[in-house]
Amino acid sequence: MPVGKIRVGERFRKELGDLDDLIESIKAKGLIQPITVDAKYNLLAGGRRLAACQKAGLLEIPCIRRNTSGAVDAIEIELFENIHRKDFTWQERCAAEKALLELKKKSDPEWGIRKQARETDVSAPSVLRRIELAQAVEQFPELGQMENEDQAWKAYKRIEEKLLVESLISNAKSKALKGVAIAEKNYRLGDVLSGMETLRDSEYHFAEVDPPYAIDIDIRKSRAKETSRLDTYEELSKKDYPVFIDNLAREVFRVLQPSAYAIWWFGMDWYNDTLAILREAGFTVSTIPAIWTKGAQGQTASPDTMLGSSYEPFFVCRKGNGKLAKAGRSNVFNYTPLAPAKKIHPTEKPLDLMVDILETFTFPGTRMVIPLLGSGVTLRACYKTGRIGFGWDLSKEHRKRFLARVAEEEEAGVYGEKAKV
Repeated sequence: MPVGKIRVGERFRKELGDLDDLIESIKAKGLIQPITVDAKYNLLAGGRRLAACQKAGLLEIPCIRRNTSGAVDAIEIELFENIHRKDFTWQERCAAEKALLELKKKSDPEWGIRKQARETDVSAPSVLRRIELAQAVEQFPELGQMENEDQAWKAYKRIEEKLLVESLISNAKSKALKGVAIAEKNYRLGDVLSGMETLRDSEYHFAEVDPPYAIDIDIRKSRAKETSRLDTYEELSKKDYPVFIDNLAREVFRVLQPSAYAIWWFGMDWYNDTLAILREAGFTVSTIPAIWTKGAQGQTASPDTMLGSSYEPFFVCRKGNGKLAKAGRSNVFNYTPLAPAKKIHPTEKPLDLMVDILETFTFPGTRMVIPLLGSGVTLRACYKTGRIGFGWDLSKEHRKRFLARVAEEEEAGVYGEKAKV
């Protein structure tokens, strides 16, 4: 039927959406599904297809012409076409992409991801991702139970990472890498307070303490669209936080030498409580904390109403008459945070920041305790700068990822001969 003969009239669908992909598909393959008109050529179903055909420059298109019994029948046809239509599930779409690639390659040796992307008018990365997912579902059927493609892809990447981590650790052990052997001993699994109780008084030169902030991090980061590693994060409740911090502060003070430093990370919600607890434990603490600034990018749970926070504070705690290794250094540490995809732990800090902190407060050979290891980045800073450290964490997953990171860095020569036990 000539396109110009079809009457659109008043329709319930007002928003046609983005037609670009449909236009390109029609140019390449023609109109696969005919539109429907009544006996007088009034459009009944297929408004988007008709608009795309017009923009694609088609003069004639296939139509189904059917008799209607009035306005009610016409409305029902438009309504039913849209409410009873069902798109591919993500699993079906991935399987179809994979099947098309395999069949096309049999008849065209030059067929590949890019050619298929051009033919189907989809980006090459999207085609590649769906084919990878189709293959992954065959290998790991549980992925097929995911609600959508994005969830399945993230779950697949976690499986892939787990296999890579285990491979890196296994290879490191087979090569008897010194750093990994040391790291296994330094990263201890267990409860921090129970572990601290086993340490002798006045034994260590420095402590870096980075406890959970008891600030509903899962809600804040999900609103800020950063959910990396939250599945392995152990948050403290607001009720338990003061008691835990008080017990930990007293233990840290006890095990430090008479002239020593500790740094203590905290959330601003707990500024007054943390300052009071640290002073009560015996530390000299300035009311002005040091800060790690993260650049212009801020994080907020409510970007429409609140400014994004682009810094984290920490208290500098002194026991006795400790001396700084970098005398006169300012209390501002400016380092770009890690991208979420590169984090072992949701609150992981950059390695260069921790190296700077250690070199500000300690000297080479310093023995330090890192009560809450998390990602283990402070241990990696120890290995890079010739310090000695250890600590605890409850998560086997954090420990595995940390050991894999150490294996990679040792192979790359990041530590040199500085790593100590």
